[in-house]
Amino acid sequence: MNDLVDYKLLGYNSVEEYLADFRKTLLKSAHGYDFFVDWKKVEENAKRYLIELGLLNSLTLTKNSLECKMLLKRMLKEHPRIISVIPILLAVREKSVEVAEVTEQVIIKRYNFETKHLVEEEIDDMISFCEKTGIIDLFGKIKDVYTYVFGVEVGLDTNARKNRAGAVFNKMIEHLIDKITEKFRKENIPLTYKREVELGKIGISYPGQKTVDFLIFYKDKPLAAFEVNIYHGTGSKPNEIVRSYIRLHMILKNSGILFFWLTDGPGWVKMWNQFREGVENIDYIMNYTISERRLEKILVHTIKSKQYPKK
Repeated sequence: MNDLVDYKLLGYNSVEEYLADFRKTLLKSAHGYDFFVDWKKVEENAKRYLIELGLLNSLTLTKNSLECKMLLKRMLKEHPRIISVIPILLAVREKSVEVAEVTEQVIIKRYNFETKHLVEEEIDDMISFCEKTGIIDLFGKIKDVYTYVFGVEVGLDTNARKNRAGAVFNKMIEHLIDKITEKFRKENIPLTYKREVELGKIGISYPGQKTVDFLIFYKDKPLAAFEVNIYHGTGSKPNEIVRSYIRLHMILKNSGILFFWLTDGPGWVKMWNQFREGVENIDYIMNYTISERRLEKILVHTIKSKQYPKK
């Protein structure tokens, strides 16, 4: 275990001062304008089944559920490809689902929505599925199936917001690294960087094939590696994430390469114990605000140190 995060080089008088400032300056969000809805993706997904949705649209004109089921049965016989869009009506992407029917006994039924020729029994099962899940009633409540599916796609797209937030934060960090390395080069200090570098390609042995988000080179030799992430909620297996970065930090440090964990977001407030474990074992953990203030100075200090003497 190291003593603690290098709080002095980060510009603080104590670890507690660093922790307080880290927590106080966490970003509440890292949202670009496209964070909320990826409209292009939504439209592409909705239009993918335009013909099938057009066929299903006739079901909105039926007078009652019996007429709707009869027409749907006919459609499934004559146009079995409409089966592929049934899951999306329930906001489900999977092409097969399992349903537990609990009566006097538990029966697990599997429904397959892959396009194929359906036999009579399969058609009856699909009609039953649509009735029990409320799809038959749905057709009596909406006027246009495409408009409905477009709305469903908007809802499903919100599940991708976490990835979009991570991408925006990644761009923010790259912009910062790019600005700093460019400034160094203008001062005739040969600092460059690459995105997504596999450690094995720079001679670092690591379990599995580990790729770091950014790698800064000084005179074409690896100087500093970066892992970048943001947490708006609690992370997946936070203990494992922290410990994997502790291991990565030690491997890189033993190879003479700095490791920076640039992480942010309000999710850390609820994962504070895990964060403290990282602080006790990793030299440089910074959020975006601290990175803006201190990253350049740490790189200057490192280049001037005996470990990386100028030639």
